Amino acid sequence: MRKSIRTALVTAAAVALSAAGAGVAGAGSAHRPARSGAAGQFAPYVDMSNSAANLLHTAITGHGVKTYTAAFTIGAGCDNIWGDTLPVGNDPYTDPEIAKAKAEGADVIISSGGAAGEPLAFTCTDQSKIDAGYQKEITAYGTTSLDFDIEGAAVADTAGVARQMTSIKNLKAANPGLTASVTLPVLPTGLTADGVNVLKAAKAAGVKLDNVNIMTMDYGQGTGTDMGAAAISAGKATLAQMRSVDPGYTYADLGLTPMIGVNDDGSTFTLADAASVASWAKSNGVGRMSYWSVSRDQACDSAAKTAARHGGDAARAGTVAASPVCSGVAQSPFAFTDTLRG
Repeated sequence: MRKSIRTALVTAAAVALSAAGAGVAGAGSAHRPARSGAAGQFAPYVDMSNSAANLLHTAITGHGVKTYTAAFTIGAGCDNIWGDTLPVGNDPYTDPEIAKAKAEGADVIISSGGAAGEPLAFTCTDQSKIDAGYQKEITAYGTTSLDFDIEGAAVADTAGVARQMTSIKNLKAANPGLTASVTLPVLPTGLTADGVNVLKAAKAAGVKLDNVNIMTMDYGQGTGTDMGAAAISAGKATLAQMRSVDPGYTYADLGLTPMIGVNDDGSTFTLADAASVASWAKSNGVGRMSYWSVSRDQACDSAAKTAARHGGDAARAGTVAASPVCSGVAQSPFAFTDTLRG
């Protein structure tokens, strides 16, 4: 079953808050993905499982998206599959979407893991099969950038994290120019202890991560949270933690990924929040700006009308507080894309 919204983040945030002791709680292309926009590289997430390909192509052709993050591949034992359970490199739905986006001039980052699954390194203990699974992503989709979304139980799985870092090291050696990022849950006060341990595991493996992308969303604090200020606070705190592990990290190695509009915990990341975060990121040279997700970058009434035209559940699209297909706030289509891209 395809999972289109990050419903597990509320639970993950609660676990992370407890662990931290807080009171509140994707080898054909030879070039690197383009760095552009308000904060270096702009690479919004696209949920490849919810049939929103038309929105991705509009974002590319009409709204300046040059790089996007395709989510998610997951591990199934030692098989690497898309979240719809179809094989990497042989998915009749996802593969053509990626090929079309490439033809339109957009680079793809393949992201593995997410709230509803784990990257291959966490479901397989055979290092050669892990490396081969990720290598298939590189070869099948011509990507030069992989992302590993490590959350939920995976972030505390020290053996899985170690295998992941070994794989990143091996893949970089086999694919010169490959970049690798990790995406981690965060609080306004920074990474949890488990998140910091992921950075330590990278250093222990001899890996310098190209980007530490933090999910500035769903803090479990509800409707009163200033989500723009919280994202900036999380970014500042995370860089300090990164530097405590490796002083060589800078803002250029940091990524920010808010969930636009209404979040699962009832908080709202507004267009004003997007403007303030984009401005802060640009002024500090933050390396990557992203958001979850392109399919949500429209008002819910628009999503409902689209669903009705295509025989979908229009009522659900227009009323769910945190919908996979709309933001839950008043906006024009792709307003968050235009604001965060800069």
